[in-house]
Amino acid sequence: MIIDLRCRITTAGSADYFLDRMTRLNRLDRVPALAEASVDAFFAEIGAAGVTTAVSVSGHNPGARLGRFDLPARTTPNDLLAGVQRAHPGRFLGVAGIDVSDTLHDAATELERCAGELGLKAICIEPGRAPGCPPNDRRLYPIYERCAELGLAVIPQTSGVLGGRLVDYANPRHIEEVADDFPDLRIICGHGCYPYVREAIVMASRRDNVWLAPDIYFFHLGHEDWVKAINANLLGFSERFLFASSYPLTAIGPYVEAFLRIDWKPEVLDRILYRNALRALDLERDPVFASKYGISA
Repeated sequence: MIIDLRCRITTAGSADYFLDRMTRLNRLDRVPALAEASVDAFFAEIGAAGVTTAVSVSGHNPGARLGRFDLPARTTPNDLLAGVQRAHPGRFLGVAGIDVSDTLHDAATELERCAGELGLKAICIEPGRAPGCPPNDRRLYPIYERCAELGLAVIPQTSGVLGGRLVDYANPRHIEEVADDFPDLRIICGHGCYPYVREAIVMASRRDNVWLAPDIYFFHLGHEDWVKAINANLLGFSERFLFASSYPLTAIGPYVEAFLRIDWKPEVLDRILYRNALRALDLERDPVFASKYGISA
């Protein structure tokens, strides 16, 4: 059983950002479902790899110029994500893309719509791209406050590689400040505050409401630190880590195989593959997920 915390839907109109990038990198052959662009192909590909629930952190925000990188906009419709979630309960969770710069929509209004009308359980934000601020900027606090009130998890993009104007954008001190100010807000760090691996491990271990999902950066520099901290359960860290692949920017089958080849201690594997995710997304009380993942009432 695997809940993949960064497994984006690859249907037409939802994955143009990833299709363009994989085409330019000449890697499209590694992700057949991206080229086919159908829901059936998506579920067939991730299912063959062992993923039982995809969490689609697809994003919805303007593009940005970060260093030498010119990043296009992400424009996956939240209605599309909600539609796939309704059609495939338990197998798919759409994460509402909220543009906190209010460029593509009014963030507060879209947040309410996604939580109420669409029934989405989490939001993703990329404030380093637009409006160009770190995650602890006070302009974001009304969003955090409302998410805490609604019980929505927040998945901020926390990469130092392509997250914000400066690498310090990914410094986990920003997330810790938010976690301290909003103790009832569940925060999942997309990209795991890379490259601040050790600092992020310690930060998340200090907090009950923060989880790390390093996804595509797990096998980059510092991957041994993740493994050591999980296996040793450093300050309880095995309960703060979430499996994520960053599909379709990674080939899902080889990624899962490489992850499972690691010499994990048996007692931590279920936690990092799905149990921690159920808690981070508040799915343990959801009848569909409780039944799917064998959780007793």
